[in-house]
Amino acid sequence: LCRPPLSDFQKVSFKFIIDKMLGGLAKYMLILGFDTLYFSQNDVNRLIETARKECRVILTRNSKLQNSIGLPGFLLITDDQPAKQLRQVVSHFGITIEQDKLFTRCLHCNQKLLKTNAETIKGCVPPYIASYHQKFFLCPQCKKVYWGGSHYKMMQEMIWKILGGGR
Repeated sequence: LCRPPLSDFQKVSFKFIIDKMLGGLAKYMLILGFDTLYFSQNDVNRLIETARKECRVILTRNSKLQNSIGLPGFLLITDDQPAKQLRQVVSHFGITIEQDKLFTRCLHCNQKLLKTNAETIKGCVPPYIASYHQKFFLCPQCKKVYWGGSHYKMMQEMIWKILGGGR
């Protein structure tokens, strides 16, 4: 139903739900532009219910979930280092990273970011940032503002280094 054959995985848009043991991985997945829910609760049944309802692939370190019946998609993460976890997910699902998808989701609430300009976000960022940068991205839900500063560039380099495509 929600789970396409492995050969079709590259044709679908992945939606993930990541349990509370994988916060670092959740952030990486959001940076890559994937619709990723970070599930910080302890209720495993609710995690599974949410995954089924929203057709999300569960990424977890909880080996007990492997035996659950009817999961929409599941990957047991075997490493405790977020960089290696990311490599495992990308490799397992044969994911191709798309440059134009990077940094398109809010790192706090998973919403798609909206392009905006300095005039729109005036008062939300320091004046020197608003005067130096032309392009900004705004989260429509939590109102967090993002821009392509030095932190953005460092995160981008880190992602390419992790995935073996150093720039």
